[in-house]
Amino acid sequence: MPVAEWVRCLATLLSFAIFAFGAQNVTNLGKPVSIPASQYWDGKDGPWSTFRIEVGTVAQQIRVLPASSQSSTWLVLSEACTDDSSCSENRGRVYQRDNSSTWEEYGSYELNTFLEERVGLDGDGLYGYDTLGLGWTGDDLPSLEHQLLAGILTEDFYIGSLAVNPRPTNFTNFNDPIPSLIQSLKNSNTPIPSSSWSYTAGGYNLSPKVFGSLVLGGYDTTRFTPNDLTFPFGADISLDFQVAIQSITTNASDTSLLSNGIISYLDTLVAEIWLPTAACKKFEDTFGLVWDDQSELYLLNDSLHDSLLSKNPVISFKLGPEVNGDSVTIDLPYWNWYLTATSALLGNHSGLYFPLKRAANDSQYVLGRTFLQSAHISADYERNVFNLSQALYPSTSTSESIVAILPILEETPGAGGGGNGNNNNPGGKSSSGLGTGAIAGIAVGGAIIALAIAAVTFILRRRRKRTKEEEAHELEDTDAHGNRAEMSGDELKHEVDAGMRHEVGGDQYKAELSALADQQKPAEIDGSTRPIFEMPAGEIKFAEMEGEGHGHVDKKSPMFPDVNPDRRGTDATNNSDAFGYAEDDLTPLTPPTHPVQRPRWEEHHPDPR
Repeated sequence: MPVAEWVRCLATLLSFAIFAFGAQNVTNLGKPVSIPASQYWDGKDGPWSTFRIEVGTVAQQIRVLPASSQSSTWLVLSEACTDDSSCSENRGRVYQRDNSSTWEEYGSYELNTFLEERVGLDGDGLYGYDTLGLGWTGDDLPSLEHQLLAGILTEDFYIGSLAVNPRPTNFTNFNDPIPSLIQSLKNSNTPIPSSSWSYTAGGYNLSPKVFGSLVLGGYDTTRFTPNDLTFPFGADISLDFQVAIQSITTNASDTSLLSNGIISYLDTLVAEIWLPTAACKKFEDTFGLVWDDQSELYLLNDSLHDSLLSKNPVISFKLGPEVNGDSVTIDLPYWNWYLTATSALLGNHSGLYFPLKRAANDSQYVLGRTFLQSAHISADYERNVFNLSQALYPSTSTSESIVAILPILEETPGAGGGGNGNNNNPGGKSSSGLGTGAIAGIAVGGAIIALAIAAVTFILRRRRKRTKEEEAHELEDTDAHGNRAEMSGDELKHEVDAGMRHEVGGDQYKAELSALADQQKPAEIDGSTRPIFEMPAGEIKFAEMEGEGHGHVDKKSPMFPDVNPDRRGTDATNNSDAFGYAEDDLTPLTPPTHPVQRPRWEEHHPDPR
């Protein structure tokens, strides 16, 4: 085969190799982690679909909610449930740190509740380190050692929470940051592809019930209707998920439920929706709601609830990055608006309530988990953007479809995927090349391939040159590669094998012989057309023929735990196989003092970004 063809074939094969090499490097960026729902509905103000994690050694199975604003995971301590045997189960199971051989205590601090304390939620935490596993035994999900945890006693946060904010934590100064769970996952042996996550709360009041979805490093495309609108993070790093509520309307009335646009914040640790008092008055007039001063809730009696069920009003929130401009509309049917307040919230009884709260000022405008029952959020900390989409509720027979949110140097759908939104903002995509690891890998692979091509080209050229030199010593009728040589006339045709070269070596005397078998002595032949065979100067050796018309050939060697049926959901989701920050981007805490004194954190200073 000519050298050029060899090179072309080799280049084609190596092109496939470099493609596979590049694909492998992209795969090495990691894959998203979909944390399974616990299949329980927990909480004193929901109930809410929780997610399962394991903590400690030996592992303790605990049910938690996601904490969009937190870099440390919060767990309910066993001391919070000393008098009530059902307390642990009601609070998603408590964490018994004394039963864990890997627990390392750090100290007591006030919880980082910059946004939550605005609406009256606060508490202290006993901070320390322990092993944290995503999912439960048998889920085959990552487990990470030495993760920052906070044990809590307060009932303001009735269920523990899993930290999904990737920023590190600082206790004493900004020179000793403690990595977050997301950071640890991204740097692990089985990494997630980026600092990102997605969440939707699910629906207890749907029939059948639909569990929530929580994905780290990506999102599940079966859980939302995509749109192209992205929201930039807020200027304050403690208020990332800032949105403008442009309007609130309902099909039950022609009157707008919100007079003017407002700025609000999304928070997964808050249950209700907090709106201006004037807007709450319009809700009261439209739906017949009555405010209860003692509980500070809109309690629903049976007759009002039945009336609203029959009407099934839909309340629509039009949201955008600004009070005017591009927007996405999230519809909340009535099933989002009747939740259960347990005796842990109401005291001596439980009952339905309408999860709307009166805000005293604009710092309390919050969209909590009630809103996220019908909304899906995807947060991308690589690009400092997030997406809000209308949530979907797939059947139990629908498998997850997990898509990775790749690093900023990848081309990938934005935080919520692309799609058909009701806006013209094409912000759902980010363009660029491959990630740093992939670029380095492909560069090394390319260099190796270039050297391989050069080496093969050199070898093939040497081989061709050697072949030409050998052919220079052969006679015209002899094919050194095994082609057939025939005798003239009617004589028997003999095929001469590649091993039977007839040559003279070096400068030895050459004797030209006639092709006739009976001519034995050297003689010069005139310019006849008979074929001429060149024979060695030494002893003449003839090849022994086998059979008639055939020459001699010289061959060369070439699990879940027991579940209380009363607390189980009805539609267990399918588990499918489809699935650094700058130091000025840190969340400050106060310096530690004596654990018993539980000092406050330092005054919050907004990050200038």
